[in-house]
Formats: sequence, C-alpha cells, structure tokens
Amino acid sequence: MKKIFFLLTISVLILSSCGSVADFNYFQDTANGDVNQIPSLTEAVKVKPYDKIYIFISCKDPQLATIYNLVTVTNRIGNQGGNVSYSNSSSVTAYTVDEKGDVDVPVMGKIHVDGLTRNQIAELVKTKLTTSAEGVKDATVTVEFANLHVGVLGEVKSQGVMAIDRDQFTLLDAIARAGDLTQYGNRKNVKVFRKDGTKLKTYEVDLTNFHDVCQSPVYMLQQDDIIYVEPNKVRARQSTATGNTLLTPSFWMSALSVGLSIAVFLKK
Repeated sequence: MKKIFFLLTISVLILSSCGSVADFNYFQDTANGDVNQIPSLTEAVKVKPYDKIYIFISCKDPQLATIYNLVTVTNRIGNQGGNVSYSNSSSVTAYTVDEKGDVDVPVMGKIHVDGLTRNQIAELVKTKLTTSAEGVKDATVTVEFANLHVGVLGEVKSQGVMAIDRDQFTLLDAIARAGDLTQYGNRKNVKVFRKDGTKLKTYEVDLTNFHDVCQSPVYMLQQDDIIYVEPNKVRARQSTATGNTLLTPSFWMSALSVGLSIAVFLKK
C-alpha cells in the first residue's frame, strides 16, 4: 500500500513540473563573457521598389535648395470677426520608388535607388548635386524612411505593424517592441516570412539559442518581413475543452485520492 502511494505521489510531482524552463528561457547557450558574431553593418535596410522615402536637400542658399525639394504647399483661407486671412504651409513630400527602383528628383531627374541604404542614397544625391551645372557645393542631404515596416503576429503581447525607424532593425528589436512573447509563445520556433521577388521564403529561429539567433539570415529584418510566434503545446491544447486537464496537479491529486480509496476498499 505504501509503495503504491509513493509511486503515485512521484507521478504527480513529475507531471506537475511540465513546462520546463528549457522551453521558456531565452539564450540558454550563453554565459558571462561569451562573444557571438552578428551580421556586419552592411546589412542595413535597403530600399526596394514601391517603398516611400523622404529626400531633403539644404544648403546656405534656401532658394537654391527649394528647387531640388519635392514640396507640397497648402493654402488656407480663414474668416475671423469678418476679417479674411490667408496662410500657407509647406511640407516635404515622400518619394515613391517606382517598379524599376528609381525616384524622380526635381531638376536632377531619375535616380536609381533600388538596393541602396539611406546613407548610400544621400551620398549619391550629394555627388550629383556637387557635379551638376549649378554646382551646389555645400549641400546637405538627408534621407529618411516613410513607410517601411514589419509585421508581428501570434503569441506576442502586442501584435501589429511596426515602423522601421533605423538602418538596422533586428528581430530582437521587433520582439521587444511587441512587448515580448506571451507565456504561451513557442520560443524554439519563431518563424519569419520574407518576400524575395514573387516568392515568400520561411525562416525558423530558436530564441533559446543565442548563436542561432545571431547567425540567422533574418537577424537583421527587412521591410515587409512578417514575424509569426506560434503557440506552444499548452496554448494548442487549450483549443479543446479538456486539453490541459490531464496535466494539472489537481486532476492527478483527485486521481490519486480515487486510487487510494479503491486500494483501501479492495484490501478489506
């Protein structure tokens, strides 16, 4: 009788410990002082067709700079106390990269930007300005992303679309901005979907292995990447009414109680 009770108790303890930290903790292969190689700085976000970017040109002569900028002017007419007032405001308009990878900049014409980073586009525009007939020698060129983003779906605390606001936007940046994975997220198999022309390629990343994360081709994200955190087994079992019941300590304690009652009854 005591042997049966001991075996049943051990079974309960083992089953109640399901959900090991081995499936939950990040970067389990790291220790203090470890060094992991990450992609180089050349892996910055590169512009693609149909992206939107801002190109702003400035120099000591504001009027000269104006002719190169794509500016939208908004006029307003107001009426206060019977007095009509006029005002206008201007803003820099984003360029849409066409299907050939070009943007059409005032005066300079079409410039091919497909596959270039922000800094490379800025240097290219500046070079064209300094070598043009007008020769804008003191030009400063600023390039910013307008609509570049990634999407995060699945078992994260905040799903949605996230703007890329830097040259290097990593998978860990996106996860952090999503508020981390929920307790039901499968940390060993995070999927990233990336467009390659007319194809959609799938990558899998194990967040419990830092070396795997750093060496993944999707460590540095690109615009339009989709990150999907699939549910772990606990969440998947919740899709049925009794999916997790057999794994709860209360169930096995009840089963233990019933088993002991039967054993006592049979012994009489």
